[in-house]
Amino acid sequence: MRLFVSVLVALIAFTGAALADPFANFYGNTVNIAGASGERSVFIDEGGAYSQKLPDGSTVEGKYEVNGDTACFLGGEQPYCVAAEARNVGDTWELTAPDGSKETATLVAGR
Repeated sequence: MRLFVSVLVALIAFTGAALADPFANFYGNTVNIAGASGERSVFIDEGGAYSQKLPDGSTVEGKYEVNGDTACFLGGEQPYCVAAEARNVGDTWELTAPDGSKETATLVAGR
């Protein structure tokens, strides 16, 4: 019986981890992205919507989809797919844009 309960508890714990939203810390915050085309700010919202402020000051809106460990941002000429990883405010990481160029992203507090 103890083994059954232990297995049940482990399954519940792993299921909760698998269902955790990797973008939860992004909501209400800003992802600043710097690359060869300039700097832009991305605002990721719960429910699959995002917007970004481009270097020229214009705003573009789109949708994103999370499939397993990959998230693809739609709305541009090509999907921009990234690892769907949880991040914390203050984290900085590298991205590869659809054209192959390297970009740097930083999650900052607030909008």
